[in-house]
Amino acid sequence: MSSQPKKNRPVGITGAQALVQALENLGVDVIFGYPGGANLPIYDQLKNSPIRHVMARHEQGAAHMADGYARVAKKPGVCLATSGPGATNLVTGLANAMLDSTPLVALTGQIARRLIGTDAFQEVDCINITMPVTKHNELIRYEKDLIPAVESAFYIANSGRKGPVLIDLPVDVLEARFPHEFNHEIRLQGYQPTIKGNVGQIKRTLKALSKAERPLILFGGGIVLSGAVSEFLHFIHATQIPVVRTLMGTGVIPNDDPLFVGMIGTHGNSKANKVLAREADVIFMMGTRLGDRSFVKRPVFAENATIIHLDIDPAEIGKNTRVDIPIVGDIKEVLTDMNNRISSKPFSKEKPWVTSLSKKTKLSVRDEAEIMEDIFSRLSAFDMKLNISTDVGRHQMWANHFCTNPLHLPLLTSGGLGTMGFGLPAAIGAWFAEPDVPVVSISGDGSFMMNMQEFSVAVENQVPLTVIIVNDYRLSMIRELQHSLYQDRYTVHDLGRSVSFKKLAEAMGGVGMEVTHKNQITSAMQSAISSGRPTIIDFNLENISKSSHLSWDAKAS
Repeated sequence: MSSQPKKNRPVGITGAQALVQALENLGVDVIFGYPGGANLPIYDQLKNSPIRHVMARHEQGAAHMADGYARVAKKPGVCLATSGPGATNLVTGLANAMLDSTPLVALTGQIARRLIGTDAFQEVDCINITMPVTKHNELIRYEKDLIPAVESAFYIANSGRKGPVLIDLPVDVLEARFPHEFNHEIRLQGYQPTIKGNVGQIKRTLKALSKAERPLILFGGGIVLSGAVSEFLHFIHATQIPVVRTLMGTGVIPNDDPLFVGMIGTHGNSKANKVLAREADVIFMMGTRLGDRSFVKRPVFAENATIIHLDIDPAEIGKNTRVDIPIVGDIKEVLTDMNNRISSKPFSKEKPWVTSLSKKTKLSVRDEAEIMEDIFSRLSAFDMKLNISTDVGRHQMWANHFCTNPLHLPLLTSGGLGTMGFGLPAAIGAWFAEPDVPVVSISGDGSFMMNMQEFSVAVENQVPLTVIIVNDYRLSMIRELQHSLYQDRYTVHDLGRSVSFKKLAEAMGGVGMEVTHKNQITSAMQSAISSGRPTIIDFNLENISKSSHLSWDAKAS
């Protein structure tokens, strides 16, 4: 009896199947993406997965949605794009996540391995393009590397200094069958983030702070990223050391806390800047890189103070200013250690310095900025949990000062990159992380138009989103710079009056409103937030200022 030849049977599962299974194992519940030829094998498998896919209208929007999701969910957000332009459209979102230390995993389709280097259709060198704007990236060349790379990506993104990781997936790897294994032990040679601070440096820090006559703490977004808010508040109240913050430090300490002096930097509080630059004798910086906008006059910064810097990223310590006592470690771990030490050896709480700083100073505003203060103060009066994002511009800074309700903080904002168009998609992503909480996006008319197409995503998914557009028909921050730096030579800041944001909202299936009088501000926001429907409110500053008898600069329009 002749034997029949055995047929070659496929072994294992496809790369796309394995990828989706790995994502499920890693706890991914939502992916923000956009399909294309090179990532279709993934979409073909997602249809049978409990993972929810949200289709953005532009890949940059998908990255910002994943960013907003990550900030609220406290775990990596995931975005998905195809090869070529799909991948390059992610770059701004990746850079934003990189500079703000947001954990994000980006998955990009790539052309088949045999075609790489031939200038095939929709081929770009995604790895070299995204290397400067990711914490780690990797092109999968062999099927066996797929799952270990994906599992490592989530660990890298969410450990040490958090940040974006990109995995580039050739379409033939996604289609090939292979006996994949899951739940690998993560062993990454050379990657061992320092978590616990050096004991000697911790003791030096506590000694310097206890002996200081005018100690000051400067903190940034690292407090939120490390989940150390409670440890931080315990530390400052136990030591009675006053604090100032950067833009990214919103929401950590209540504005009415006697120890809070204000925000520093070019858009900060003059009192906070003065205390930091000239008066403190010991400055304890934690969770901030002290970027250029944190300085008002760079050469004049704590010239006679002892500077202590705590950060999980050793590359940030000493990068932008001299440091006398460096501490590398996770802020939550280090502050826990410090709190334990001072509980047995308390600080003296008698510091006249604290009393002199406890008196609050009101930020000086004028003209249309007074209207923005009014809008944001009324928003802060809503006694309910809200996740609020901002775009970038002058409205961002006023929101940072006047959105003070702890139920609304921290604000989701683009600090390091200053990305116009961040706010709307970030708010949408935040809702998918916490769907029981309505979301509000604060934007200017210029920033909103950068990614306004994503409003249709909110409509399609019935997101309870309120978009507040502070509309002054111009790029206000640009005009402000032209006033202060270019002797009032105004050019290309005028946005014109051709766009009706009310009609735009209605055209996309949402609700559109226009506020032209001061008396309409609260009722408009109340109506939008309570409706639960995607709504755009156009706050026409010119007309509101007339109704409020405030002056309006004719040059603005």
